[in-house]
Order: sequence, then C-alpha cells, then structure tokens
Amino acid sequence: MRTNTYKDLIKKNVRTVPDYPVQGVNFYDVNSLFSSDLWVPLVKEMADEMNHIHPTHIIGIESRGFVYGSALSQEMGIPFCMVRKKGAKYPGKLLEQSYQLEYGTDTLTLQEGILGHTSRVLIADDLIATGGSMIATEKLISQTGARVEGVTTIINLKYINSPDLVNLDIWSALEIVK
Repeated sequence: MRTNTYKDLIKKNVRTVPDYPVQGVNFYDVNSLFSSDLWVPLVKEMADEMNHIHPTHIIGIESRGFVYGSALSQEMGIPFCMVRKKGAKYPGKLLEQSYQLEYGTDTLTLQEGILGHTSRVLIADDLIATGGSMIATEKLISQTGARVEGVTTIINLKYINSPDLVNLDIWSALEIVK
C-alpha cells in the first residue's frame, strides 16, 4: 500500500497546467513522472497490486497510456495492445467507439483480431477524469468477446468521475477527490 509520502512524491513529479487544453481544464503532465527516479518503482508497485486479477493482456489508451501500459506489460510479463484515436494509421478492420470528453467528443479504435473471447484485459491510461475514454475502451474490448478485469491509472480525478465507472474495478496510484 502506498504511503502518504509516496503520494506526495507522485504529486511533486506531476506538473499541473491550468486552462489547458481549454479554459477551466487542468492538464496533469505525467511526462515529468515518466522521467523521474520514481517511475520504475511506481510501475513495479502497480503491477504487484494488480497481479491477483491475472490479466492476459494490457490495453493502453493513446497516448500516455501507451507508456504506462507497456511498462506494466513488461513488468507483468504479458502482451500489450493499443487503443488509438480515430485517424491513426492502423491496418485491417477496426472497431470504433465514440465518447464525450470534458471539452468535446472523440473516437477510439481497436484492431479486429487482436483480442479474443479468452482474453482477460487490464486497461491502462495515465489519468481518468470523467472516464469517457475508459468506458469507450471497455465497450471496444467487449465487442471482441474479451473480458475487462479492471482499469489502472496513475491519477484518478474522482471528483469528476462518471457514475458509469461504478462497474469497473479501478486501481490508481493517486486519487484526487478535491
């Protein structure tokens, strides 16, 4: 279990940029965390915390979820897959799912054939706010017949989480409740 000191170190290594990308939205820049000495032990701790669910795949959401998800994949010794934003250059047939952002809409895609009905998936992203991208990713995964075992984030902005997230098990390194 993380101590308050550990949580303080995470806060110290994540820069908050006010009014970005639009007025009234805070952007939590985890790039400084990725490049800190805290990154490797954080990934190890999060992987240890989620090993009991025995996922067969990690799905990272574009783009910082690629960094976090692939690091978890390496630590847990399981395959990594990507969910990308619509328009990304992806070969083959794609599954699509649109969702609401705090400041607009977006669409995520997943290649068909990457997951199957025996896949047990852990979704990874850097941050969860309203949860729109998590819910869209869960719907994409469900279209493949795979099962979502849980969600992991570095930061969870619980004060703006959608009630639709209640059905997902969420592991976060840092929860912000305001």
